[in-house]
This record gives sequence, C-alpha cells and structure tokens, in this order.
Amino acid sequence: MILTRLTINDFGVFHGEHTLDLSPRDRRPIILFGGKNGAGKSTVLEAIRLCLYGPGALGASVGKEEYLRYLATKIHSNPNALIQPSFASILVEFQYSHSTGLATYKVARAWENRNGTKISETLSIDRNGQTLEDVETENWQEFIRELIPPGVSQLFFFDGEKIQQLAEDATDQNALADAIKSLLGIDIVERLQADLRLHVSRLAKPNRDSSKLSEVRDLETSMQKLHAKLSKHRQQRAEQEKKIQDIKARLERSEKIFSSQGGAFARNRDNLVQQEGVLKERIAQLDEAVRQAAAGLLPFTLIPDLCDRLRTQIGIEERASQIKAGRALLQDARTELKKKLSSESLFSDFPSIPQKTVAELKARISRTIREPLAVDKLEAPEMIHEFSETEARMVLGWIEQAGTDLRDKIHALADDLERAHRELHKVADTLRRIPTDDVLRPILEEIHGWNEKLIKASTEALFKDQNINELELKLNEAERHHAFLAQKLASAARHSGKLHVLPRVQKTLDEYRTKLIERKVNQLQGAVTECFNLLCRKKDTLRTIRIDSKTFSISLCDKQNRPLQKAQLSAGEKQIYAVSMLWALAKTSGRPLPIVIDTPLARLDSDHRRLLVEHYFPMASHQVIVLSTDTEVDQVYFDQLRPSIARVYHLDYDQVAGSTSIKQGYFWKERDEAYKAATN
Repeated sequence: MILTRLTINDFGVFHGEHTLDLSPRDRRPIILFGGKNGAGKSTVLEAIRLCLYGPGALGASVGKEEYLRYLATKIHSNPNALIQPSFASILVEFQYSHSTGLATYKVARAWENRNGTKISETLSIDRNGQTLEDVETENWQEFIRELIPPGVSQLFFFDGEKIQQLAEDATDQNALADAIKSLLGIDIVERLQADLRLHVSRLAKPNRDSSKLSEVRDLETSMQKLHAKLSKHRQQRAEQEKKIQDIKARLERSEKIFSSQGGAFARNRDNLVQQEGVLKERIAQLDEAVRQAAAGLLPFTLIPDLCDRLRTQIGIEERASQIKAGRALLQDARTELKKKLSSESLFSDFPSIPQKTVAELKARISRTIREPLAVDKLEAPEMIHEFSETEARMVLGWIEQAGTDLRDKIHALADDLERAHRELHKVADTLRRIPTDDVLRPILEEIHGWNEKLIKASTEALFKDQNINELELKLNEAERHHAFLAQKLASAARHSGKLHVLPRVQKTLDEYRTKLIERKVNQLQGAVTECFNLLCRKKDTLRTIRIDSKTFSISLCDKQNRPLQKAQLSAGEKQIYAVSMLWALAKTSGRPLPIVIDTPLARLDSDHRRLLVEHYFPMASHQVIVLSTDTEVDQVYFDQLRPSIARVYHLDYDQVAGSTSIKQGYFWKERDEAYKAATN
C-alpha cells in the first residue's frame, strides 16, 4: 500500500482546500512535514485515520451522537471570520496490491452542519476511477476495515503518545497479544473457530438433541453478551489509561513548576532547619575548644623560636647547676682530705718511715689537693630563670606538647571550624532561596489534587482490570463448555458429514494457530532485539527480548543473559524500546503498509535522535511520513535525511487568520530551496 494523495478541506486548523502529494519516488521513502506545535501536524495524522475508519478512529465504543459531535468540532472555525464554514471533507488516495493486480482507491469522507444543529456525513469509495460497486454501500466502511484493519493501522499510523504508552506500560502483553493477532490474522482464525462452534447449533436437529441444543444456544447468547461487555470494558480501560497518562503528564508539569519555584528546597525545609541548628551547635563547641586551647598551651605554638631558646637556656642552666653542685662537693672533699692529712695516725702503721719523709708526703698531698681541677676552670653561665629541676621538667614538657600534639589538634580544630562555617553558610543560603508558603501553597495544592486524581484513576483502572479478568474467565468457561457441547452434538450426528468433520477442523485450526504464533513470535523476538540494539546508543544495554508465545509476556535480558527489568531502562531507552517494538511488529507482519509517525523525537536525547534519523526513518518502510517540529528534525538531521527525502512540506500557522497554510519546503531560508535540495 502507498498513500499517494491527501486532500483536506476546512478540516481542523486548515481553511480551504489543500492537496498534498504523498507518493515516494526514486527510492526516497520519506515525506517530511515540518510544523511548530499547534500548526496541524497531528491534524494530518488524524485526517488519515478519520477518513479511513470514521467512528472507529475514536474507539470501538464511541456512539453515533458522540461521533457526530466530534465531526462538528472538526469543521474549521475562525473567530475573526464573519461567515463560518459548515462543510468539511477529507480524501485519501492510495494504491493497494491485490492478487488480481494493483488498484488505486479514493476514500472520501465529507460532512456538513445543516442549519447549525444536525451533522450529515457521506462516505464514497472509488476503485480505479469507478465507484465501488461489488460491495454494498452500507458495507463500504467494513470493506475498508478489512482492507486495512484498525488494529494493524495502529502499528503503522502512530504518534508520540502511542510511543509513550508502550514505553511506560510495564505490563504490555495484552496490547502485544492483540497486535500480533491482528497482524498475523490469528484473530480471523479465532473468529472462524467461534463461528464453527456456532455452526454446530445451526446444523443440529432439534428433535434429536433438544436439551443440548437449547443449552448450546443459551451459551451462544451468553457469549455474545459477554463479548459485548468485554469489548466495552476494554475500550473503557483504554480510555482510562489515556486519562491516567494525561494526569501523569499534568502532574509532571506541576512538579516541574514546583521545582522551578524552589519547591525542591521547600520539601527539605525542616531538614535544612535542623541541619542549621546542628551546625550552629557544632560551631559553638569548636569555638569553646579553641578558647580552652588559647587559655592553655596555645601561646607556646605561636612562639616556636622562643620555645627553642627557652629549651636551650634551661639546658644551660641545668649544666650550671650541675657545675655549682660539683664544686661544692669537691670543696667538701678537699676539706675532709685536709682534715685526714693532719691526723697523726695517718702514717702510724709505717714506723720505719722517717718523720721528715712523712712531712714531705703530707706537704705534697696537700699541694695536690689545693691544685685546681677541670671543674674549677669551667666558667659558670649566667642564671636567668633559676628553675628547680621539677619546674624545668614541667616547662620542657609543655614545650614538647605544644610543638607536636597541640599543633595537630589546633589544625584539626581550625579545619573543622572552617568546614562547619562553610556548611552553615550553604544551608543558610539555601534557606534564603526557599520561597514563602504563600507562593508554593497553590502549586502544592495543585500537585496534591493531581495525585488524588491519579490515585482515583489508577484505582478505577485496577477495578476495571478485575472486571475484565472476571469477564474473560466467564467467557473462557462459556467457550470451553460450548466447545464441549458442540463436540458432543457433532459426535452424535455421525450421519451428517458436515457435523462429523467439525471436530477435526477445530483441532487442525488449533494446531495451525499454535504453530503460527510460535513461528511469528520467534521472528518478532529476533526483529525487536535487532531493532533495539540498532537504535540504542548504549550497545551493551540489551542482548535479547523474549516473548512467551502463550501469555505474550515480555522478558528482557542484558549482555550477560541476566534478567533486566523494563523499569531499569532509562527514559530514552524506553522510548527506543517502544519504537523498536512497533518497527519489529511492522517488519514481522509482512504487510507493505506505509508508516505515518507524528512527533517521534520529542522525548529523546541527541544520541537517540541521531540513531533514529540514521537507521529508522530511511528503512522503516517503503513510505515514511514524518510529522516533526524544527527542534526534532533540525538542519543537521535534515541534511542527514536529505538522501531519503522525497517531498517536504511546511505547516505554517497564521495567528491573525487563525488557520494553517501548507507550503513546499522546510523552516529555514527560502522555502523552495530546502524542497529543491531534498528532491534533486
């Protein structure tokens, strides 16, 4: 399928008729639309969906009146215009390949507001220039749905919201199961199985199996009601999920405003005040420790030279005291020796020695005793302090303590005191920046309100999930019982060839369905892993993505084959995962459908944007329609995409006119210059 032309007339922000050539050419698949927010990019995607699916574009459970009110809002309106349009239309032209050949279809949807109260809608389909005649007019919408199933189109026509939903949903196996079944036609197989079971009751003879037949038909009625309820609940659940995502987005915006106003500091106000008090107490303790040190030995640390001189002087005076004491002892010894020399009994033991010799010996000894010794020749230093030995030891101990332990202690105290003052200044500065409660209170109340709404919406979603699970269990039980009874009816009617073969057909369909799912799921696992690793900037993040073919639950594994929770991926990686899943589903389906993607890069960083520009857009499909802002696809990315761009359109919204004009070219320089550069 190739979208070749889109014509919009007075739809949304587009006034008048605008016709766009969408066909790719010369192996250039990309059709690039550039427009700022509010210029109508999403309106282009909305127009394609609405034209093809009508009420189905809004959801399965949308009623006729709600749909008509929606159409009324989509007729262009300009408050400054005197005459407002009352008619709008969309035409989508596309080529579709059948087994019989290539056909060109034109699907036109128009609606008019008659008398300002009633909306009337018309749908027309042309094939190869002729009105579609082999399908009844009332079945035209169903014909389009069969041609391009809405479940399939969601994987080819999507926007940033779809990417965000896939990225944030931690339990996406239900959506994945529906997508795989739609893409592979498994839903048709399941519908065929259900129809075959219903067919049994049509062929069974009432007079033979009246009781079983009555029970079967009661079950069929019950299953129809359960299917209707389940479809309604699923649609409501999908709408609830959109509501939850919208609340989360609003809550995130409020929290950003709160943070920008200093709310992050305000949330920590009590801790900051407590921290300020602790720091002040710490500073007071450190100041007291410094004062005590100053009242003690701190002065010694300030005069290290004087301390060294004092230590030396104390040593000198200790030496002087030792000399003085030594001289006193020596004098006492001399006196005692003199006294002993004068004794008559000194030499009485030697009677043979003459008295003259004895006198001479005493004289010589006396002279020797009187001669000065070395200690007598020492010059005694000047005494300044005259410390006692105890006092000297104490002073020397103080000097030693002040020179080592106290100095290190004082340095540590000074460092702690400086650090405490810096931290106190930082805390005080932070407290000064905290806005008053009057400023933050309205924002906090808004955040509180959104949180309450989120809790309420999440609770309602949980109840809705429980209801869906209960309905699914009831439906499965009814289908199993219906299949059992159908089997009994078929077995009992052996004379009827049609009924007899139904159990074998059902068994064959079950085997076909199981094997088809397993084969395609294996292909999908490889495709999504390849796409993710190609688009993710961190090449070592993920190794494989596994999908259970029975439950469709997804498990991620890293390079070491260890389980990896989806929550562990960064915000950008989650976005890439979602795009990879959509890309892989499209590739695995084997359906040659175009890709239409709205604002795909808004939530990605520059590296992931570059990888999408290099690898995804040029290769996503044979036709890729990209609706982007100038900050998503800027000049750098435009130059990278240039070899793959077939056509470029600029959506320019005029505030005065209240409408958007569509021109060839992109945002910068001469509009035609960018267009010509892209198409030459």
